[in-house]
Amino acid sequence: MSQDPLVTIVIPNWNTGPLLRICLASVVRFTRVPHRVIVIDNASTDASRKTAEAAARDGLIELIARDDAKNEGAEEHGARRAGWLEAYVTAIGEEASHAGAAKFPGGRGKRLWGWLTRKVPGPEALYIRPCHALYRVEVLARHGLSFMPVRGEEGRWRTTGEMLHERLVALGETPAFMPHTQVERLVGHLRHSTFVLNAERFPTLKERARRRGEAKIESLLTGPEAAAILDGTPIS
Repeated sequence: MSQDPLVTIVIPNWNTGPLLRICLASVVRFTRVPHRVIVIDNASTDASRKTAEAAARDGLIELIARDDAKNEGAEEHGARRAGWLEAYVTAIGEEASHAGAAKFPGGRGKRLWGWLTRKVPGPEALYIRPCHALYRVEVLARHGLSFMPVRGEEGRWRTTGEMLHERLVALGETPAFMPHTQVERLVGHLRHSTFVLNAERFPTLKERARRRGEAKIESLLTGPEAAAILDGTPIS
């Protein structure tokens, strides 16, 4: 590892199993600029902790072991306040098809400057941020919508949040935009979560998503690309 790093790569870890091996091997093989790697381990109990410890002993990474981390429900990665869902549902009312904060609202100064200069907001400011989004599953089912990304007319892949928001609005549904401060006050620190209402009406939804996710991970870990990345690296 370079003594004069230009880039610091920080990797949070909690029981990621072989995925951490792939990640670290990729960093070791393909990062060309001087860099340092820090793995923050949140009390892992699986093989990923051993991988991090071995890499640290070999001088490939710096390991910060948070052995007192609390991980119930991934609390360290998207903590939610008690009663968050009830408060959130109450806040959006009964009419909205989906709700949440805008994608990139900017600070007050940025919004004021945009208003003064009559700057037209980009498309990213006009749809609900996916990781703060709440959708009514029965509305999606009624319109035949899903969380699968699609390729737009211009040829680029549309993000799920962007696509769903635009389609729901075009179909006459009403979104509820909420201030980021209100979302965080009700929910807490929420970064990588999309949740749905009345999921119990679609009992196979979560199971199908879990199976797809596991299949993708298995393909990643056992495929030729992973073998090529791991081959010849000191990551164990």
